[in-house]
Parts: sequence; structure tokens; C-alpha cells
Amino acid sequence: MRLQAAGLLFGLISAANAAGVQSKSALPQPSPAPTVYVVPTPTPQAPPIAAAPAPTPAVGLSPLLTQPSAIDRAPELANPSYAPVPAPAPIDQQKMQSYRNDLIIQRFQLDRQSVSPGTERYREIERQLNQPGLR
Repeated sequence: MRLQAAGLLFGLISAANAAGVQSKSALPQPSPAPTVYVVPTPTPQAPPIAAAPAPTPAVGLSPLLTQPSAIDRAPELANPSYAPVPAPAPIDQQKMQSYRNDLIIQRFQLDRQSVSPGTERYREIERQLNQPGLR
């Protein structure tokens, strides 16, 4: 009985080993890393040395070089002949909208506190909200 168990065990181990060898050989082999060609950088060279000095222009120096104040000066713009628009600036509009939003929040808080619309504070907020400039 021991001999049969040992034979059966040996057969199973060898079958498992053979299956393991087959599965290992079926795995794809990694390909070698690609070869990358790097262009060698050229060695730096000294700049050429000129034997003669640079030629002088026949006309002479530019007026921009002799009068540097001409470069710094900005051209003067003519003043507009029309009056500015009397509309509020965007910042003023933002301030007015912010003030209106604060008044609405105050009214909402009074409503949540069950304050009567007949109270003086409530009427003052309503009066400020109904002003034509805040709309």
C-alpha cells in the first residue's frame, strides 16, 4: 500500500513539474532594450578674431545715438474734446450692489427673527431698498 501511494505521489509530482515547465516556456520572453543613438555634442570653439577694426559708417552716427532723450520721450496725446460719461464706475456699481445685498440679508434676518414689518428698523431697510439708485 505504501508503494502504491509513493508511486501515485511520484506520478503527480512529475506531472505537475512537466506542466510547470510547459507554462514557463509558454511565457513570452522580454525583448532586449532598444538601442538609442545619441548625437555627440560638438566641442566649443573660440570665436574668430578679426584683424581689422569695424568700418565706420559714411553718414555718421544716428541721431538716436547722439540724442538719447528722443527715445525716452513718449508722444503727447491730444486731450479728448468730449466730456466724460457721468455713469458710475464699475467699482461704484459693485459697492452699491454690495450695500443692497447687505440690506437684503438684514431684512431676511429680521424675517427669521419674526420681527414685524411695521417696526421702524424693518421700514428703514425697505425704504433704502426701494431707493431708485440701488436698483
